[in-house]
Amino acid sequence: TGIFQPSNISALYDFTRKLGEDNRITRVDSIVTVDPQMTKEQYLAIYSQPELMPPQSRELLNQLARDKTTLVRVVTPLSVNSDEAKRLVQDIRRLDPKGDLKVQLTGATADLVDAVDMLYTDFPRALVFIMFTTYIALLVLFRSLILPLKAILMNILSITASYGALVFIFQEGNLSQVLRFDAMGYTEASVPILMFCILFGLSMDYEVFLLSRVKEAYQATGDNTTSVAQGLQRSGGVITSAALILVLVASGFTTGEIVIIKEVGFGVALAILIDATIVRALLVPAFMRIMGDLNWWAPRFIKRLIPDIGRLP
Repeated sequence: TGIFQPSNISALYDFTRKLGEDNRITRVDSIVTVDPQMTKEQYLAIYSQPELMPPQSRELLNQLARDKTTLVRVVTPLSVNSDEAKRLVQDIRRLDPKGDLKVQLTGATADLVDAVDMLYTDFPRALVFIMFTTYIALLVLFRSLILPLKAILMNILSITASYGALVFIFQEGNLSQVLRFDAMGYTEASVPILMFCILFGLSMDYEVFLLSRVKEAYQATGDNTTSVAQGLQRSGGVITSAALILVLVASGFTTGEIVIIKEVGFGVALAILIDATIVRALLVPAFMRIMGDLNWWAPRFIKRLIPDIGRLP
């Protein structure tokens, strides 16, 4: 039915008055709030014969309503990205306007809420896919159940450390004078996803560099302790050089004027620095020394299914 049906005008009147009662809203513009002194019955009488309205009123009506659609403009002093504005969006969507009316909310805050919801609805599925395929690839490469799991956990460690730094610096505003930015009070929703995609691949490269050399040494000596030391010695220069180049390149983004670019550049540089020093040089070798020959364990049926690739390049 049309928006000018009496039942819809009555429902719209009640809906806008309910919105106006919210102290987070300063003004509601609609076809039933043109004159705050008018009653519901007066609006019903006017819209029963819209052709008799004055020209200026008909022009306003054409701006706010069509046959089956009407615009209700909600004005609020809340910041677009504030948590309170996001809660207001959710609260409005939960309101039932009655009649044949259906609320379709738009605006900067609503668009932001919808975009974040869409991103983080799909992101967990992407995480599971990436980790599963990575685990299978490393299982085939190293014929071990332990090393692929360790590699994934160590990658997550360096990434989450950089996430914490982003919150401390860019969300809370620490070091804002040094990096020359104004804290926004939040982390842009796409930054963690973008950083994960970049960093997980880079960190896995360093992991493969290290484990490849360790596996070569283990195949030659059969001694886990010796192979870890030799693998770290052989791959240390490559990992350090590659990490240094990427840290320098990523750090260049922190000199830009756009905060999101600064966030990505700083986060990537910090994560790579942590990964190449604390994680690859200390934690991974220590873990492999502790685990001993268990590093290379896998059930016999898996080793029969997966041929040994042999000496890796």
